[in-house]
Amino acid sequence: MPIRRFFIDAVVCLAFAGGLLAADSKGNPGGNPRSNPGTDPKASRTTVWESLVLDGRKAVGNEDYPTAEQFFLRALHEAEGFPAGDARAGTTANMLGLVYREEKKYREAEESFTKALAVMDKAYGPESLDTANVMLNLATVLLTERRYDAALPYLQKSQAVYLKLLGEGSMKAASTLCMAGQAYTEMKKLSEAEASLKKCADAREASGGIDNADFGDALYSLGLVYQQEGRYPMAEQALKMAEKIREVALGITSPGFADALEAHASVLRQLGRAGEAAKDEAMAAAIRSKKKK
Repeated sequence: MPIRRFFIDAVVCLAFAGGLLAADSKGNPGGNPRSNPGTDPKASRTTVWESLVLDGRKAVGNEDYPTAEQFFLRALHEAEGFPAGDARAGTTANMLGLVYREEKKYREAEESFTKALAVMDKAYGPESLDTANVMLNLATVLLTERRYDAALPYLQKSQAVYLKLLGEGSMKAASTLCMAGQAYTEMKKLSEAEASLKKCADAREASGGIDNADFGDALYSLGLVYQQEGRYPMAEQALKMAEKIREVALGITSPGFADALEAHASVLRQLGRAGEAAKDEAMAAAIRSKKKK
């Protein structure tokens, strides 16, 4: 999921954890255009923390992650001065983890999410959306680090929370299923991968129809599993549909469409349909060539 989507979730947490500063008519935090609470020794800890978080969010909006990192590090220092169990320490650590993840500082991201999870679990309980969101964030880092066994429990726990609180149609729950399916695929647990990806695909189709990119991604992953299982007709069907969805949803020059073309071509060759495979391969090669220019 994109970092800005998670920051929207985090802002909701902040509202409950202490509120954001009101802005004056010129958009200055706290209604005072001349003061900078981040450097004012007379400012309260809450005001300093709020100002640092707002500055960090602004830096994220500008995709200036090194600057955002520094603001959130300072905000976390302030938040850790609040009374024990204050959720603001958790929300700040979570936002810092998101920035680290964008910077590909995965060890630091894991540490931040782990810290955030401990705080959110105590503040809101293990079955809150805030806690589930942090678990999902932590799982994404562990998956990136190819630590699939470590990621799966967090995916399963967050999925259970999403299903309980958001219902069967939850797209966050569907995302955990697809992520688990990809983890199982990498672990060569193909039966488990197939089951998770089927559920993910069904949920995404029910929510967005057959033309949405997320459904296409689920079909793409499912097709690769069928291929590894040697079930080539089913793989061809899934990958062909994924190819068509990505062509419409992502465009004919997108790398994702090229990926689907190449995967579909591979299965076509396994089915002895070399002529059709060559057409997909030629189109994928043209896309790759154009992207290099």
